[in-house]
Amino acid sequence: MEDIPHGDAALAELQKRLRDRRDERGVKMIALERLTGLGHTTVSKALNGPNLPTRATVMGLAKALRLDPGPLLDLWEQAAEAGHRKVQEEPATRDFFRDLIEKHTQLFAGRQGENVRIMEFIRARASGYVFVEALSGYGKTSLLADLVRQNPEFRYHFISQAYRRRGGGFDPTSPEDVLECLCEQLDPGHVRGAGLKSLERQFRDLMTRPPRTPTVVVLDAVDELDPPDQLRTLLPRRLPPGLVLVLSGRAQGDRSCLDDIALSSTDVDLHLRLEGLDEAALVELLRMAGGAATGLDEDADFVAEMHRVTAGDPFYVRFLAEDAAAGVLTRDNVEHAPTGLEAYLDQQLEQLNRSAHRTEHVEILGFLLEAGTLSAMDLYNLVEGLTWLNFDTIIREIHRFLLVHRRTAPGLAPGRAAEEYSFCHDRFRQYFRSRAGIG
Repeated sequence: MEDIPHGDAALAELQKRLRDRRDERGVKMIALERLTGLGHTTVSKALNGPNLPTRATVMGLAKALRLDPGPLLDLWEQAAEAGHRKVQEEPATRDFFRDLIEKHTQLFAGRQGENVRIMEFIRARASGYVFVEALSGYGKTSLLADLVRQNPEFRYHFISQAYRRRGGGFDPTSPEDVLECLCEQLDPGHVRGAGLKSLERQFRDLMTRPPRTPTVVVLDAVDELDPPDQLRTLLPRRLPPGLVLVLSGRAQGDRSCLDDIALSSTDVDLHLRLEGLDEAALVELLRMAGGAATGLDEDADFVAEMHRVTAGDPFYVRFLAEDAAAGVLTRDNVEHAPTGLEAYLDQQLEQLNRSAHRTEHVEILGFLLEAGTLSAMDLYNLVEGLTWLNFDTIIREIHRFLLVHRRTAPGLAPGRAAEEYSFCHDRFRQYFRSRAGIG
């Protein structure tokens, strides 16, 4: 810290002690906000911002975290005496994701173990790839939204088809907007509007040289990038010291969306696969939901039945918890479809419609809705214009909605002939069948 100005060093040490204590006690950002009575922005900037927080804010955080305020106030005085006034505006593109982060962390439970593993990796290794993989609706985005909410110093971008705007404006799925957003956060000297080629060179450079301070970048839903292979040449197999990149993507069966960005499982240092939620997570969600759900968390039979009906599907569980809080879900109608389910599935259908822009896409999806599972050879024979030459190009554009199953059998050579395809989630398939009028 010898080369750091006195005021900056004192502020950095003050913030480090507060963050370390928060992590030591396992206090989430939302809980810290409630304990202090301070807003999210105030707490976030106090822990990570470039400016000195008020003395009252430091006192409030010390009390909430059960820290002796004396040493903290000594550091605060040092920073204040040094006239610490460094100004750094929040990148405008990050603000785009505020609504997404809020919505995905309002009812979020059951992933504390994964969160702990990611943070332990960051502290222990400080370099490398983390990859979070799960079926659609299993909480990848919620996990990463919770991660950046608790650690606002992380750089992040959410490649969200659901937040894609029609017409002009910021598009979180566009390669140019993704790179603009990340470069703006990673490079203080970034100049907006340089164009895609320049952004690619800048981002590639940022990913291959050690950052000045330890840096964590969170990039959610790499499978939703449009086109999905746009990052192929931009990510090195090994990241430089001090840089951690947390990625997420939909599970695609025996295929990985890492293929699209030219990475493999051997390049990933921590690979997390999210499973369905257990009954303990359902209890926590019901408690968080509050309202008419109060008391249902203590009914073991109700929780067990809710888990049986949902099979632990996180998106389905969340909708049921919301219905329970509103008094719509009771012990007598657990099997009823939750209120928010149809709107969610309609959103998935709209995203599928955006991706399926070729005639071949429509035919492939139609046959899979009818049959359930088909081999690549079946699709060659059924879909006009689909050949071994264009199969990879066409299927890549809808891969995130499909699962790939690679069969092994005596005499069956590995390759395209050994692959079978089905929908990524049976709930999606059943709903899409009903919308398509298939009995």
